[in-house]
Amino acid sequence: IPPYYPDTPLVRKDWARYFDLISVMDGQVKAILGQLEDDGLADRTIVFFWGDHGRGLPRGKRFAYDSGLKVPLIVRWPGTIAPGSVVDDLVSLMDLGPTALTLAGVPVPAHMQGRAFLGRGKPPAREYVFAHRDRMDEAYDMMRTVRDARFRYIKNFYPGRPYAQHIEYMEEMPTMREWRRRYKDHMNA
Repeated sequence: IPPYYPDTPLVRKDWARYFDLISVMDGQVKAILGQLEDDGLADRTIVFFWGDHGRGLPRGKRFAYDSGLKVPLIVRWPGTIAPGSVVDDLVSLMDLGPTALTLAGVPVPAHMQGRAFLGRGKPPAREYVFAHRDRMDEAYDMMRTVRDARFRYIKNFYPGRPYAQHIEYMEEMPTMREWRRRYKDHMNA
């Protein structure tokens, strides 16, 4: 459990459920890769695997920190990318579209944001990657963030708003309820 989460059985149960879901997803990916193999397509198919925008736990999804923005991205490209290799380039998920088009030999439209991170004509690795936080369901916020290989800078345009605003969906999470309970206990101590 990361240090910013309370270490309680309730939080451990939330994390265990999260890891159980990853195990189920791993099985689904295995089945898809198996189907490619059975169909004779595995050696000539590029597979992209990524998460969306952070885990669905407090300080993950919707938060402008690495825990909410750093997501898995795996590319399987037989004969081109060695299994187990790692690239530390800064990549935005907006780069997936231009990358897929480039690999398919299709010109990337000028209006399309992002840039190819694989294939012919791949530009040099970017120095910075940007992200933002605005509306989260019924709550409004405004943060902008930039990251380089070493640091993340976050500009909070509404510093007077609570760190974890009330978002009905998140209030149903056991870990968020535990955070709220502990905060209330701390304020009443």
